[in-house]
Amino acid sequence: MNAKLILDNELKDSQSTEIIKVYSPWDGAEIGSLAAANESEAKYAVESAAQAFKTWRYSNLSDRIAILSKAHTLLSQRIPELAQLLKSEIAKNYADAKSEIERSLEYLELTIDAARFLKGKSFNADMFPKYERGRKQAVYKREGLGVVLAISPFNYPINLSITKIAPALIMGNTVVFKPATVGALTAFEFYKAFIEAGLPKGVLNFVTGSSSKIGDVLLTHPQISLIAFTGSTRVGDHIKKVSNGVPLLLELGGKDNAIVTANADLDRAASEIVSGAFSYNGQRCTAQKLVLVYESIAAELINKIQSKMQELQMTPMIDAGAANYVQELVQDAKDKGAQIIIEGTREGNLLKPSLISNITPQMRLFKEEQFGPVLPIVLVSSEQQAIEYANMSDFGLQASVYTKDLEEAYRIADQLEVGTVQINGRGDRGPDNYPFGGIKGSGMAMQGLEESLELMSRGKLTVLNLYNQKH
Repeated sequence: MNAKLILDNELKDSQSTEIIKVYSPWDGAEIGSLAAANESEAKYAVESAAQAFKTWRYSNLSDRIAILSKAHTLLSQRIPELAQLLKSEIAKNYADAKSEIERSLEYLELTIDAARFLKGKSFNADMFPKYERGRKQAVYKREGLGVVLAISPFNYPINLSITKIAPALIMGNTVVFKPATVGALTAFEFYKAFIEAGLPKGVLNFVTGSSSKIGDVLLTHPQISLIAFTGSTRVGDHIKKVSNGVPLLLELGGKDNAIVTANADLDRAASEIVSGAFSYNGQRCTAQKLVLVYESIAAELINKIQSKMQELQMTPMIDAGAANYVQELVQDAKDKGAQIIIEGTREGNLLKPSLISNITPQMRLFKEEQFGPVLPIVLVSSEQQAIEYANMSDFGLQASVYTKDLEEAYRIADQLEVGTVQINGRGDRGPDNYPFGGIKGSGMAMQGLEESLELMSRGKLTVLNLYNQKH
């Protein structure tokens, strides 16, 4: 299939006639192509959205809700088709691909419901003696920012775009959406439904192409009012440098630690850690990427983890470069004295899971985000050492604490420098009504439902001064 540009509600080939071929990670077969927008088309996408904002911002909330509700209905009828395409494109198994589509539609529905209960505020000034009752009153509301630039990654191309696009549109913004190349075929099919549902032209423009050619054109355009990006910390740092003070929502990498104390339920901990580390090959920002386990229970936990790993069914990595990087980190750990308990073999892009113990701070696996099926284990002697090691990370997305002692759990959680702490559970982005975000190299700003609606809008106060009030 071919994904085109969507500009002013029209499906267009690029003026450059350049296309980007898309290959399936499963077998390397060509499964489609993308139109590669040039610089002028990227600029036009923003300018068109800016023009559309002039009217969309004043549209009735009921009209926005009706359009997004119709898109939800249209997409609900295509879940199996979209899931199959997503499976082919990013090498998720069918169940996980279907779950992502369903979860994204649930989030769209949640956003619509949250918008129905948006409330303004009113203020009176007579709490101060110098203002007579009724003389000065104010109404405070939230309104759209302008053009939101949404950029999504390959691993959750639908869920990590709808969490940007739905709240942006419902708050009266217009959107320019650039998906990662991998995942863009499914994204194109998904967001076509919003046009079919009746979005006015220019409200949602869809551009694909090389980031090296059009990325900075979009990021630095003066008519962009907010940049919402999910992806690597490296690219996030670049966005910070070039964005010229535009508000940012950055959802970046993670090195999510799992602290396992002597009071943990080791069967529960092993199950959650294995699921968290190897789900979708560890290609998730919230994957369990480093285990910090007390020495007294390390051998028992490792045995249980080994046992759980025998049940894993892996899918291919997203591409050869990703698999190469994971193997590079494993080799570095081997060279520096780590204990290789299980070393995953490789067939093409299919990389079997690895389990490595005796990881030290000198090894790259201690600090770098592997984004692949490797579970590094660090032995710690105390609670304080576990906290110290966890906070040495350049990332700050999520962490897990495994213990049956809730006092211990809260004590440790309070000291961890992350956006979310999971008690007795793997790192996870959902449920999608929960606030989500990270600190340090993991991003900035919290999102969720109310958080995202607020982030995608600005406050506006209207003050009414009355001079002829008689009581």
